[in-house]
Formats: sequence, structure tokens, C-alpha cells
Amino acid sequence: MGLGLPLALITGWLVAQSADQNPKLTQQSNPQPKARLKRVKRSAQTKFPEAIEPEQRLEQRALSHPRDRRWRLLLAQTKLQRGDRDGARHELITLQALWPNRPEVQNLQLLLDVGTKRQATALKQTSDRFKQTPKGQRLALGLRLADLQRLSGQDDAAITTYRLIGAESPKRIEPLLALALLHRDKGQNQQSQKVLLRARNRLPGSEQDKQKIDQIAVRWQLDSFRKGADRTAKPRATVPPPPTKARAETPPKP
Repeated sequence: MGLGLPLALITGWLVAQSADQNPKLTQQSNPQPKARLKRVKRSAQTKFPEAIEPEQRLEQRALSHPRDRRWRLLLAQTKLQRGDRDGARHELITLQALWPNRPEVQNLQLLLDVGTKRQATALKQTSDRFKQTPKGQRLALGLRLADLQRLSGQDDAAITTYRLIGAESPKRIEPLLALALLHRDKGQNQQSQKVLLRARNRLPGSEQDKQKIDQIAVRWQLDSFRKGADRTAKPRATVPPPPTKARAETPPKP
């Protein structure tokens, strides 16, 4: 679950900006980025070609479209999924320089802070921002806060936050789905099913979306039954047989 930078990245961002403004000039005067990409690609083919080759394509896209945050976000997320936290942090500084208030960028920052010394700081900063944001305008921020509370072992606080933002945004199902998932993970199947039903009732007239909620409810219910069956079956298998032989050898009392 482990989910922000050097000056060199800022330099790379400035190079990308120059390329966007005058690509022909940059290609003629500064061929080093292409050379670096070729060297990395050759080494990637020998180490982990399946993981690195798509990453290099994302890097080329990010350099070609420096004002489109989607490519650099995908690049950072790909590095994070591969376990390259330093590489993901390397991309984060560019995203924070251009789009510091975008929820996707802030989510990436939180993911990188989880499991580090900055997790407690991130939790406090997010909580303070949540309190300062007007009600009805803090759905995304509240979801991030509750997720951080869960990751920090504060399940009760997360439940309170989910319920609060769910009440403030009565037409949105995200808080209820997250709350249902929390109850399911805690083994509270009945509460989970009740919250899923509330989320279903919030949906508009789309039967297809309601069917998806129904499928989730059925799948979670089946998972709960399987886990319950496993818990009851294991103790029976470990109960030792009665010591019949020992009883037969015990001498009778006079």
C-alpha cells in the first residue's frame, strides 16, 4: 500500500517547455534527451522489457505534451506501481509546479507519503484543509482525508468523515461506496450491505448502474459466506480425537 525533488527535474521541465514553444530549435541544438531515451531503452530491453518499454513511450508523450498533465500523471503512476518511488517523486515535482491544486496531483502526493515519516504530516495538513473548506465543496478532499485516516489505522475517524461528506453531497455515491468497503474490510457485512443499498437508492433512473451495485452486493455477500465457512471449518479440523486408548489402560479404582 505504499502509496512527494531534485533540481535536475526542474531543468527537464524547462527543456520540455522550450521544446513545446520551439520544437525544431530544440531538436537541433539539444539532442541529449533523445540520446538518453535510447540508452535507457536499450538497457530496459535486457532488464524488464515488458515494464519499461511502455514507460518510455509515456515519457516521450510527457515530453512532447508538457502542458497535458495526463501523460506525466500516467508516467508517475506507472513508476509507482513498478516500485520506483524515487522515479514517481521525480515526476511529482513537475506536476506540483504546474498543477499544485489538482486533486490527481494531491492524490499522488498522498500515495507517496503513505508509509513514510510524512504520513502523519500529510494527514494533519489534509485535515486542516478539510476543516477550512466550505461544506458541500469538499467531497474530493474528504475522500482523501478518510483514505488517509484508514491507512493510519483510524477507522472510526474515517467512518465519521465518510458519513459527513455523504450527508453534504446527498446526490453522490462515492462516500457511501467507500464506507461500504470499509465495513466489508472490517467484517461488518450487514452494515456494508445496508450502505450499499443506500448508495443504490441515490442513483438516478439508470438500471444499468443499479445492476452494478447489485452485483457488488452479491459478490461481497458471497465472499462473506465463504470466509465464514472457512472460519467454522478450520477449528473442526484441528480438534484432537478423544484419548480412547488412554482411558482403556487406566486401572479401575478399588
